[in-house]
Parts: sequence; C-alpha cells; structure tokens
Amino acid sequence: MAPGDALTHRLFFAFELDEVCRAAVQRLVDELARRLDSHAGTGKGRVKWVERENFHVTVRFLGPVSETRLDEIRKLLETPFGTQPFELRFDRVGAFPDRGAPRVVCLGASAGAAQAEMILRQLEDRLEAAGLPPEGRPLRAHVTLGRFRDPGRREDSRMIREFTLRPVGPLLVDHLTLYESRLSSRGPSYDPLARVPLEINRRRV
Repeated sequence: MAPGDALTHRLFFAFELDEVCRAAVQRLVDELARRLDSHAGTGKGRVKWVERENFHVTVRFLGPVSETRLDEIRKLLETPFGTQPFELRFDRVGAFPDRGAPRVVCLGASAGAAQAEMILRQLEDRLEAAGLPPEGRPLRAHVTLGRFRDPGRREDSRMIREFTLRPVGPLLVDHLTLYESRLSSRGPSYDPLARVPLEINRRRV
C-alpha cells in the first residue's frame, strides 16, 4: 500500500449554487416545511431538510477514495471542459422514488439539463482514465431539499408534486466542483477541493 492510502476521502462532483439561488431555494424549503407540517394527520419534523449552505446539484458521486486516487483525480481536473457555460432553471418540485412512498424531496431542472448531461459524459471519460468505471445512468439535474426520516405517505408525494412553484434561477454554471463530504454528529459538511472551469470557445478574429 502506498503512503497515505489508509486515508480515504468521500468525494462527489457537483454544480454550486450562487447566493441568489440559495436564498430562493431556502424560501421554497421553508414553505414546503410549513405545508408538510400542517398536513392533516402528520407531525412536525418528519423531514430532515438540507441546510442552506449544503444546497448543490450532484453530477457524480464517487464515494470513498484513497489519498493516492485523490491525487490522480486532481490531475484529471487540470484541463477545462470543452463546453460553454450554460444556465440551469429549476422549475419543478418532486419526490424520489417516482412511485410509492416518498423518501427524498427535490427541486428539478428542465432548462439546462441537456448541457449538464454533457458535462457528466465528459467527466466520466476522464474518470475512466483513472480506472473509475462510469455509473451508467443519466443525470437528473436536481437539488435535494430534504429526506423523510421514515418513508412518507402517498398523499405526501401528491402534495409535493402539486406544489405551485415560482421557477428558481437562472443559475449560471461556469465550473464543476469536486467536494469532500465530511460526516459528523451535527450532520454533513461539504468542502470544495477543486473547481474545473467550463471553457468558453471564442472565435479568433
């Protein structure tokens, strides 16, 4: 085992939210919490809501990786992506799974979702070069808002999906961030380790 391999890092790639979008998402979370708490026959605190500073759009979760592998991944991120910056607009509230009792409340994006998928494909190509196999599933661009402490009810899912939403955004995406997730008794914290810019292709004159 190489020096440092005993130390592992829990990693994921994501798009960061700017402060304007964070504030809008927080207002949405506050309203959803009031709706769910006032729902007939339910109690408060059934959903653990994500902290404002932790809002993000996950692009690829890696999980635990060694110190040596982290160094390899950092090197893969030294070159910008060959994709122009784009905008994400979040326009629907939903729940996972799609059917049955909900476990996760999320805010989904339609506009910009295709460009986000392109970033994932480019990222997967780079990760394969480091021996990390692709996930093999499409990206559903979304912000996780909260998680039910126990499986929710079907009426919860219906109420979440029928929630009238004022679209959030646009969020300008001009880089991808590599995060380390640190778990503690106070909850998770996400530390940015590296940022990869999206390359603006300019025509030379």
